[in-house]
Order: sequence, then structure tokens, then C-alpha cells
Amino acid sequence: MFNKLKLQLSRSIKSRKLNVFGLFFLLSFCFWALTKLSKSYTETIVFEITYKNVPEQHHVDIDSSKKIKVGVKAYGFNLLKYSFFKPTFQIDFKSDVSPKNKTYIWNSKQNLAKINAKFKNSVDVISIQPDTLRFPYQSLAVKKVPVRTNLSIGYATGYDMSSKIKVVPDSVRIIGSKKIIAKIEEVTTKRMELKNINSDIDKSLQIEMTEPLKQLKISTRNVTIKGHVEKFTEGTFNVPVTIINLPADININYFPKTIPVAYNVSLNNYKLVKASDFRIECNFKDIANTEKSFLIPKLVKVPKTVKSARLKQHKVEFILMQ
Repeated sequence: MFNKLKLQLSRSIKSRKLNVFGLFFLLSFCFWALTKLSKSYTETIVFEITYKNVPEQHHVDIDSSKKIKVGVKAYGFNLLKYSFFKPTFQIDFKSDVSPKNKTYIWNSKQNLAKINAKFKNSVDVISIQPDTLRFPYQSLAVKKVPVRTNLSIGYATGYDMSSKIKVVPDSVRIIGSKKIIAKIEEVTTKRMELKNINSDIDKSLQIEMTEPLKQLKISTRNVTIKGHVEKFTEGTFNVPVTIINLPADININYFPKTIPVAYNVSLNNYKLVKASDFRIECNFKDIANTEKSFLIPKLVKVPKTVKSARLKQHKVEFILMQ
């Protein structure tokens, strides 16, 4: 391709088709531009302002039209780029401003090094306007409240959640009027229904923006719910009944001596569950000074690996022995 272009250019020169006037004009313009750009100039460069780390606990009156005008002296080559690109200057509220009388104050003298850093060494800063920027603010209330999910989960047959569902984040910060914030104890997600679930849950939920919340700032409007879903099965053990708080001078006989306990557990943990992991108690104090002839059994110990458990019998008959 380059050989072809070179051949066509050679033919044009030989046939005098090349515009000699245009070539000389271009060379003259380049010489003029080089001469101009090699001179020293004094110019004013206007910086658009951006803001960083604006305090959440304050409502800061930020005027987006504010700009910083920097007078500089430099060679044209060093100023050329500012004719094509709009420069920006960032004000960091953590390091660049000072609070005084409900106002954040930015001072050009205190931030001179940061302004100089925007230029090369060959550019001299000779003036900064304005020399001070003021940002009035009002204090706001900040409160951390929990997130409650409005979630309905329907599992496929034989499946269930192996642990409590996790909400990330589990709380949010709300910022605004003290009067409004005082009435808010929690935020709720929008309603979501999940059906026929047979795999892990990882979903994004939006916070329900009620009218009070719309008047406040909120740290996030979305949360993620995560849950580990497994195949579950049911098991049964006969667990001994233990009588507690039986006076030393009283002897009883009771029936049944064991009660079946049905429990739900994931397939992965099924073989880890033992009958000794459960405990059933009957408290004799519950029927003291009554004429009842039965005790109410309670399941007081269940292994952590078990999702749920229930007794298959709810009475223990007894008789007093002489």
C-alpha cells in the first residue's frame, strides 16, 4: 500500500499536479505556529471544581457553578493543551477545607502546593481567584437501622435453607432531619417471591422507599440476600425422657420412657446426628400441688446441624409409687 502511495506521489510531482502554493502555505503556517508557541504568555486557566469526601452528617451548600481561575505564565507549548481540554480541580473535604461558624472554608494559599501540582515545572502560577471559597452547611442526624426483608421463599420438594439467610448489608445509615429519623426503627425491602428453589440464593433487593425515607439520605438502596440451599431428609430417634426437679421423698413411675423425635437435616449432615444429641425433659414442678396425672415433655436440646425437630408424643403419664 505504501509503495503504491509513493508511486502515485512521484507521478504527481513529475506531472506537476502537486499544489506548490498549498505546500508553501503549510510550511509557512508551521513556522508561524512554532514561533508563536515558543514565546512566553500570561494566561488565565479556568478550572471546573469537583468535590470529594463531602461529610454525610452535614448538608453542604455546594454551588456547582463555582470555578477557580488560575493566572499562569508559561511558553505557548505548555499552554496549548488547555485550549482543547477543560481542566478540573478536586476539593477534598477531609484535607483541603477548614470548618468555621457552620461554614467549610477553602483557602488558595493553604492549597497552593496542590494547585502547583496541576502544572509542570515550566508553568508559573502568578494568581488564584477567588482566594477563598465558602461552603455553608447544616448539621444532620445520622442513624443506623437494620434491614428487614419482605421475602417469601418456596422450596422444591425435599429442599430447604441450611442456615439463616444472610442480608448484606444487614443495616443502613439514614441521614437527615432528627424529627423524621427518630420515627424510623428499620427499613424494609420490596416484596419478592421465590418459588421452587433448589439451589443457593443470591439475589439483589431494593429498599422500599417510603415517604419518610424519600426525605432522607440513605447509604444504599440495594441489599443482597444470600442463602445456602441443600437437599434435606427426615430422621427419627427414640430419645429417653428425663424427669427433673423430682423431690427426694417422691417416687414415680412414668410411661413412655422414650419419645420419638422427628427431625429435618441436610443429607450432608444426616450421618452426623445421634440420639444423644437430643434431650427431653419433664419438669415435676409444673404439676406440683395439682391433680394432673401427666407431665408435658419438652425438647430442650437439639444439635445445631438439625434444621427443625419435633416430638411425636406430647404427654408422659405417671403414677406415684408408695
